Amino acid sequence: MQKHEIETKVCEAVSRLGQFNNDNVQIDSDLRDNYGVDSIVLVELLVEIEEVFGITFDSSFLTYETFSTVRSITDYVYNKLNSDCVSIN
Repeated sequence: MQKHEIETKVCEAVSRLGQFNNDNVQIDSDLRDNYGVDSIVLVELLVEIEEVFGITFDSSFLTYETFSTVRSITDYVYNKLNSDCVSIN
């Protein structure tokens, strides 16, 4: 899966769970400070991302830094998907 596809899906999930317009989501804007995303929404987002992409977040990456922006989430998912593919081969 291409990075821009992951980014689009993450933006859609963030806007739906945060209940705001997808067009307003900037990939480098802080989700908590700029959009008021709280810990409950972040947990819902984590669960949805795991389901949509078929991944499991490593507990060591359950940090604010991983979930601070759409870009940071996208980067994690992209790297996770690619590392899982490499480890299967």
